[in-house]
Amino acid sequence: MNKKNLKTNKLQSRGFKSLTAVSEVINLINSRIRTINTEIIKTEDSFGRIVAQDIKSPVNIPHFSRSAMDGYAVKAEDTFGASIKNPKKLKIVGKIKINEVFDGELSKGKAVQIPTGGPIPTGADAVIKVEDTKRINDEIKIYKALTPFKNVSKIGEDVKKGDLIIEKGTTIRPQEITILLACNILKVNVYRKPKVAIITSGSELIEKGMKPEIGQIIETNSYSCASLCRIYGGEPIRLGIVKDNKESLIKILEKALEYDLIVFTGGSSVGEDDLIPEIVQTHPENEFFIHGIAMRPGSPTAIGFIKNKPVFCLPGFPVATMISFETFVGYTIRKMMNAKNLDPRPVIIARLTRQIPSQLGRRDFVRVRLRFDHNNNEYIAEPIRSSGSGIISSMVRASGILEIPEDLEGLEKDNKVIVKLFIPR
Repeated sequence: MNKKNLKTNKLQSRGFKSLTAVSEVINLINSRIRTINTEIIKTEDSFGRIVAQDIKSPVNIPHFSRSAMDGYAVKAEDTFGASIKNPKKLKIVGKIKINEVFDGELSKGKAVQIPTGGPIPTGADAVIKVEDTKRINDEIKIYKALTPFKNVSKIGEDVKKGDLIIEKGTTIRPQEITILLACNILKVNVYRKPKVAIITSGSELIEKGMKPEIGQIIETNSYSCASLCRIYGGEPIRLGIVKDNKESLIKILEKALEYDLIVFTGGSSVGEDDLIPEIVQTHPENEFFIHGIAMRPGSPTAIGFIKNKPVFCLPGFPVATMISFETFVGYTIRKMMNAKNLDPRPVIIARLTRQIPSQLGRRDFVRVRLRFDHNNNEYIAEPIRSSGSGIISSMVRASGILEIPEDLEGLEKDNKVIVKLFIPR
């Protein structure tokens, strides 16, 4: 699909002629995103990265049979028939420590004292727990019968050599780092973090730390976008504030095209000073363009592809910026890294406290606060009453976002809903 056969919206101060569905935008992103290249990094530095290939274990874990209990290593057959009334007696012939190996082979009628994790002596095939025995000098009485390999962690019980331990596209968590290192895998092939250029536009914007005059606003969107970028796995590069000046915006766009993905915030609507969508749309190497998405907040969002690189023009209001980023930019970052889970936000099913109206054909993103109802053992979702996408405090008070799909005219009180949580929380 190119810009000639993709129907786009003209920029008009009275609004958009048409709006593109959120699902259609996602499909267009999917059709154009290219997987980013990979790099080899140290396993201990791989938290949060996306694995670029299936990983199989080169070893067995454990690589030796070991005791799962503090007790005595024995032959299981020596315990057959043992009970409280009819204990079996075995002679203790040694004691091993966790890092020691028993010298020799355990013979019938004998036992070796062993700690949890200690190597099972040759000839033994079970461990009797200390509490199921009574020691008298160099003998033990056994009060319980054992089956072979009882209380023994066998070779490869956790992981067998050749087992698939991590699938391609998996996000590495502490547990993946643990199993990789346990398998003595010291380096891992991961997708490179996409470099995300972040630009804010607006002649009214000033840097943090400055005192705003009437009509001026402290710029915050680049910081929220940078934080979200890190959450989704990208590497943010903040390129600063650009005034509402066409030449300056064209110049910063060319600089931003050095990176993997470009995000503009502000100047994306249809007013006189909203120059960015037109600049992206008319760029000689732009491949297609969408402006106006059937969503609230975030409808002025525009998306183009220049030199095969996605360019997102997000609204200037902070709430709309964050919601549009999570819906499209975060998804794109994960798609670039071929992640199995393209939306890493955890979800909670909750009961709605009141009715929420919405418009057919538009996807609404509603800020909600969650609380747990211990009496009914369920989560309760309370919509946050806020009429504007510039009310930053509404995002601070919210636990997450509830999406009302395009085919519904709102939600009723007591409906069960899915809430996507903010991360981290």
